[in-house]
Amino acid sequence: MKGDDAEVDSAKIALAGELSLGLLDGDERRDALRALDTDPEMRSLLHSWNEHFVWLYERDSSADVPPPARVLAGIEARLFAEPAVPSPWARALAALRAPENRDVVILVAMAKLALLAWLLYLFL
Repeated sequence: MKGDDAEVDSAKIALAGELSLGLLDGDERRDALRALDTDPEMRSLLHSWNEHFVWLYERDSSADVPPPARVLAGIEARLFAEPAVPSPWARALAALRAPENRDVVILVAMAKLALLAWLLYLFL
């Protein structure tokens, strides 16, 4: 029974945290708010979560430093830049690796192996 109590407690802690962050909707939110009215432990957990999040916000908001301009420029370049034109070798390699060309590549490889075997037979 001890494990069940710990599981219920962790579920209650998680529910209070989700309520504090505003992550609950619909029936879940209504049930959590009803639990606040009837369960003093739930009210205590919600209060501790709220204090925790306020502390995190105050700690992090004291250092509001905007990122360097190169960060925004880098993000925009990655999102909105024209795609790079691949080199002819890259296009050829991509064409060879394409699934629709797999049988041709296998056939050419087998022909090369057969030619190599024939040359070895002739000269050895």
